[in-house]
Amino acid sequence: MKLFFTLFVVFIFTTALEASELSLPSRELNSTNITYNYTSGRSYNVKFEEHGVSYRYLTGSKPEKWWGPFPYQTFEVEDGVFLASWFEKGYGDYVTLLINFNNNLRYGSAILSGKTVHFHGAKIVKVNRKSTA
Repeated sequence: MKLFFTLFVVFIFTTALEASELSLPSRELNSTNITYNYTSGRSYNVKFEEHGVSYRYLTGSKPEKWWGPFPYQTFEVEDGVFLASWFEKGYGDYVTLLINFNNNLRYGSAILSGKTVHFHGAKIVKVNRKSTA
């Protein structure tokens, strides 16, 4: 019984120490506007604001049309690297982006309409960031 209790206590403290290393939710992407290109030739513009994230498909048939804003969440996982996600209520789309401003790369996955999966990387070609501090 002592061995079980000792292992249990070690497990609890080990888990707590690892959890303390996690980044807290951040709003550092607010006032950020990013343009990126996929290797397929598709180009998008995404902007993060306090009231949500919006995007437009620049190489689509209506490049001036903005989709959103959608409430979003983000972590700054390390200096200049962000993990962001949002759900597009009404469309059933769930998007997750890993944005690395250190090397201007963006990776993302999306579940569209609850059935189609996208998993792509893109080169960030333009960034406009304003400090929220």
